[in-house]
Amino acid sequence: MILLPLKFKEIALILGKFKRIRNKLVMMADKTQESRVMDPVYIKAVHGHFEIVKAYWERTTPSFIVKTRGKGYRQHLMKPAFKALADELRGHGYLPRIRWIIDNYHISILERKVGGEESYLRNQILFAATVLTVMFDGYLRSNNPVLTQELMTGVPVIVNAMVFTVALLVIFGVHEYGHRYMAIKRGMDTSQPYFIPAPPGMGGTLGAVLSQREPPVNRDALYDLGLSGPISGFVMTALVGIVGISLSYVVSNAQATRWMIEYPSIRFQILPMPPLLDLIASVIRPTMEGQVLIMHPVAFAAWVGCVVTFINLIPSWQLDGGHIIRAFLGRESHKIISAAGVILLVVSGYMFMGLVVAFFMMKSGAESIEPLDDISPISPSRRLGLIIYVLVMLLSLVALLPI
Repeated sequence: MILLPLKFKEIALILGKFKRIRNKLVMMADKTQESRVMDPVYIKAVHGHFEIVKAYWERTTPSFIVKTRGKGYRQHLMKPAFKALADELRGHGYLPRIRWIIDNYHISILERKVGGEESYLRNQILFAATVLTVMFDGYLRSNNPVLTQELMTGVPVIVNAMVFTVALLVIFGVHEYGHRYMAIKRGMDTSQPYFIPAPPGMGGTLGAVLSQREPPVNRDALYDLGLSGPISGFVMTALVGIVGISLSYVVSNAQATRWMIEYPSIRFQILPMPPLLDLIASVIRPTMEGQVLIMHPVAFAAWVGCVVTFINLIPSWQLDGGHIIRAFLGRESHKIISAAGVILLVVSGYMFMGLVVAFFMMKSGAESIEPLDDISPISPSRRLGLIIYVLVMLLSLVALLPI
């Protein structure tokens, strides 16, 4: 009968000890947090562009609750103020990130990790390997009797292989350096292009990629980063297409049939023409009924350029189109549109690419780049720029299957 009160007493003593230990730990944590000293550099910078309501530590990250200068929270003033803050802190080795949490703007200060002196050995090795694989692919495509014995007699096969290599790598290079130029203009740290070699039959290359080492400051910068590459590559593809179509040949269907009989080792492959090359051919090398256009290797390089531009503009994952739509619609809508982009790839005939994109979309951390300021919408002028995005995508469309 007297055991129960003793148990309750013991339990109360144990709980009291736990409470005293917890209070000591809380006090120690508070003292540790108070002992941290915020860098006057970013305090002064934040104070110079915002009104600081409260400074605090979010674990190990210095953070501030802020509001824009003036009365109340003015979102239209926040975007330029945050961009100016990011530009100022970047030179001091910091990057700010802004979020909207419970009716307040919260700015966190992150360390900007800048690598040392960059080595370009890997880039150079990959580029050299890609030159060889593309040239080998071009040699195989050019070494057929129709070109060497009928249409381009006296022109060495290696010459056609070289011009094909130059044309294709220029398209890919301009695309990637369009991205790099915009990244540098926006103050983002990015690598040199990494060219990716591929077996013959696939053009000899899978294109090129850049390594983005830090996020864009806002959605405007993400939009510009995504659109700059495809637009640059599209312009170069059009120029290469003009040269390639000018060097191409228009022959009758009957002549093409005779060549297939005379040279049984070859077969003419009918390629679905993108509207861009169709438009160029209608002006430079128009074909009548009963005629066919035989593409010069340079024209085929332009065809590959259209394929690459179209795939890159698909609004999925970390493709360029994915960055554009992510900037335009935000994170959640981007996930939905990405699924629609995979379907578009599949119905256009790019089954393998659709599966690759779908696979990476399912992995965590494989989303489009999140801007430091993901609150502010893109500017109205860039909303109008979506017309250019859609137009370039349609002109580059190469449907391997009928849509």
